[in-house]
Amino acid sequence: MTPATPVEQSDFDALLELLDGETMREVVAMFAGSAPDRLVVARDGIAVRDVATVATAFHTLRSGCGQLGARHLEALCANAERTAKSGDFEATSLLLGQVEHELARCLGWFRDGGWLSV
Repeated sequence: MTPATPVEQSDFDALLELLDGETMREVVAMFAGSAPDRLVVARDGIAVRDVATVATAFHTLRSGCGQLGARHLEALCANAERTAKSGDFEATSLLLGQVEHELARCLGWFRDGGWLSV
């Protein structure tokens, strides 16, 4: 089930207590800049059935999600990482589509909140 909001506000606020607003915008921008690249790596890895590449791409993306409070996206990435490690590229490919959709929701949330430039 997809949560109503893609980012847990309390988790995001906890990080914001440690960072000033400008630094938070930089962190969000770094995540937004690197996340699509991780998905390209995952997609390319799925195409050639490269378990390590795909699992690493999802693992790396998952770490950033957790830091920013994107818990549903984090869980999707964890599932995709597990399915990649099991060699089930069909399921991993399906999860990639879900990850892409949820990433778009997260980036929209950051933009709407003023944390990411349009």
